[in-house]
Amino acid sequence: MRWLVFCVALSLRAQGDEDMVSRHAQAASAAMQTGNFASAEEHYRAIAHVQPRMAEAQANLGLSCFLQKKYEAAIQAFDSALKLNPELLNARLFAGISRFDLNRPASAVPLLLRYTEAKPDDLQGQYYLGLAYLELEKYSDAQRTLKAASKIDARNVDVLYHLAQSYLGEARKDASRRNAMARGYEEALEHIAAIDPNSYRLAQIRAGLSELEGNKAEAIRQLEELLKNDPKTSGIHYALGCLYTEARQYDKAIGQFQAEMDLERPFPRTYLQLGHVYVALEKPEEALPMFHRALEVDPSSAGLVWVDIARAYRSLNEAGKSIDAYKKAIQLGQRGASIYYQLALMQKKAGRGEDARRNLEISRKLRSEDDQREASKQQ
Repeated sequence: MRWLVFCVALSLRAQGDEDMVSRHAQAASAAMQTGNFASAEEHYRAIAHVQPRMAEAQANLGLSCFLQKKYEAAIQAFDSALKLNPELLNARLFAGISRFDLNRPASAVPLLLRYTEAKPDDLQGQYYLGLAYLELEKYSDAQRTLKAASKIDARNVDVLYHLAQSYLGEARKDASRRNAMARGYEEALEHIAAIDPNSYRLAQIRAGLSELEGNKAEAIRQLEELLKNDPKTSGIHYALGCLYTEARQYDKAIGQFQAEMDLERPFPRTYLQLGHVYVALEKPEEALPMFHRALEVDPSSAGLVWVDIARAYRSLNEAGKSIDAYKKAIQLGQRGASIYYQLALMQKKAGRGEDARRNLEISRKLRSEDDQREASKQQ
C-alpha cells in the first residue's frame, strides 16, 4: 500500500514565540519533504514544547514518529492532537493505523470507523479498517469494508487478497456458509490473476483454498514453493508452521515459526502458536516465554493466552501461578465451563477447598446451559 501522508499547516497566530515556531515549522517541513523524519520530529517537538495546545504541531509530531515506525510515540502525539481538535481527520486515521500496527485492532476500529464515516472514499481508511476487522475475526464487517476499498481501487491486489482471507475466515468459522464463501474466495483469485498473474498473493490464496478443501498436503506444497521465491512476506512462514503443527511435524513447525519471528513484522500470533508446539512437546518451560511475548505483541488475544499460561504452569505443578493465570483469563472474558473446571482443580490442589467447590459449581451450571443450547439447536 503506497502511503499518502499529510502535514497539517501550522497556525502562527499563537501569542509569543512566533519567530521560533516559524523557524522550526519551516525546518520541519523541509525535513519531511526530504524524508529526514527524525529531524522533523525534533523540530515538531520543539514547537509542541512551547505551544503544547497547538493541535497541528501535535498531529505533525505524530506523523513524523509514525513514518519512523515509532508507533507508541505517534499514538501519544495523535491522541493529544485529537483532544485539542477532534476535527483533525488525518490524525484520527494515523492514530488508528498506529494501533493496528501495534496489533491493537480493537482500539483501532473506533478511530478508523469515524474516519471512514467522514471520508468514505479514502482507500487507506477503508483498507485498514478492513484489516482490523479481519484480525478481530469479524469477517462480515471485513468483507463489507474491503469491498468498499476495492471499489475505490479495483486493481489493488493487497485489498483483494485480504478480501479473500475474510471469505476464508468465515468459511472456517461457519461451515453452513462454506460454499458461498468459497465462491467469493475464487472470484478474488480470478481478479488478482487478471491484474497480476505473477503475484505471490495467488499462491497464498490457492494454498488457503487447498486447506479449506481439506488438502493440507497440497497447501503445504504450495506454500513451500512460494517461500522459494518470496521468503520475507509476513504470514507465509506462520501459515506453513500451523499446517506442520496440525500434521504433528513439530520440528518443521518450530523452524517456520522461528523464520516468521525473524521478519521485520512477524504475524502477531506466531508466538502463541510456537508456545502451543512447545506444550505439545511437553516443554512448558519453553512455552511460557512465547506466551508472555504473545501478550505483548497480540493483546487482542490476551484472554486465550492467559488460559495457555495457566495450562503451562499446571504442567509445571505450579498451582498458585496457574490459579492466578486462570483468574486473569476469566477477567478477560474466558468464562467457559472448562476454564472454571480447571481453575477448581488447581484450587483443590492448592488446598483452597471452598474456592474449588464454588468454581466447580459454576462449571456445572455453564455445562448444563451449554447442553441445553445444543439440545435446542437439534430440535
